Amino acid sequence: MESYIQYASGYQKYDITLDDIKKAILDVQNMDDEHGAFWVSVITDDENVIETNKDLQLSIIFDGEEFKYKATDWNEVASFYNLLIGKRFDEIKEKIK
Repeated sequence: MESYIQYASGYQKYDITLDDIKKAILDVQNMDDEHGAFWVSVITDDENVIETNKDLQLSIIFDGEEFKYKATDWNEVASFYNLLIGKRFDEIKEKIK
């Protein structure tokens, strides 16, 4: 297992692709507020996670450090996840400074 996606409603899948993320973005937009979140984890030496809430709030955890970020739109959210599954963590850190 190198990556997985999980929804607040309980759905999860391992070894994900960008298509799984695109589906999650569409799904979360239609969820109620209680279940309106999903997160993706990519495991290297550490677990690297981005969680996105329905209101475009991101919680990003790399190397045990958590960052908060408000995305401008769902396209920006998708771009963060694309970088995440590509293991381009430094590029994500630069974007959220």
